[in-house]
Amino acid sequence: MVVELDACGGDVAWRFGLASEPGLRSLAVASRLRPDPGLLAAHAQPVGAAGVPVVVAPVGRDAARHAVASLAPLLDVLGGAPEPVLVDFGAVDLKDADTRSLLAALAALVVVARAVPEQIARVQAVTEDLLRVHPGAKAVLVGDVGCREAAGMLGMPVAGVLPLIDPDAGLLARLRGLRSRRAFELAAARLAAGLSAGIASLGSACEAAGESAEVSR
Repeated sequence: MVVELDACGGDVAWRFGLASEPGLRSLAVASRLRPDPGLLAAHAQPVGAAGVPVVVAPVGRDAARHAVASLAPLLDVLGGAPEPVLVDFGAVDLKDADTRSLLAALAALVVVARAVPEQIARVQAVTEDLLRVHPGAKAVLVGDVGCREAAGMLGMPVAGVLPLIDPDAGLLARLRGLRSRRAFELAAARLAAGLSAGIASLGSACEAAGESAEVSR
């Protein structure tokens, strides 16, 4: 189960051509009287070939912000869900006390960023604060960088490095990218398995991605 809890507005519904309802807004209404994790399934939509259940956020910033704020009682009891729940926060504001409290309560906190200077710099700027909020926080980088190099740059443990697949690449690049896609799938699967099992150390995901995984862009 994935909950798109991005107060700045969601991307999943737009990207996959889904309706905005059911979703985060309908879940917020339903959970006002009874904040029960069992409500999630009724407000999720299947996404992708695997039919992953996702509670999509409204695309509009105002609607998303109101829905996220209304879900506070449900988030407090989310740990009681029958199966692991992946919450996509989007960009978080660590100055917000409610956000810090919520992040601290997570079983695992994973920060995802592209392996480009501007995104690495943003993670570096909040690493110390993130580790104070959640000492077990780890990073996942997407792009052409090794796990050890990434950990040294970020100052926090790195759970894995995933190769970036360029959808606009030419035929030859796409053929080369097949190896990256296989490496991506294996690394992502191991990372997800480690998270769902509550494993403290996810370093094995680096072995799946490979230090020399081919990257298209």
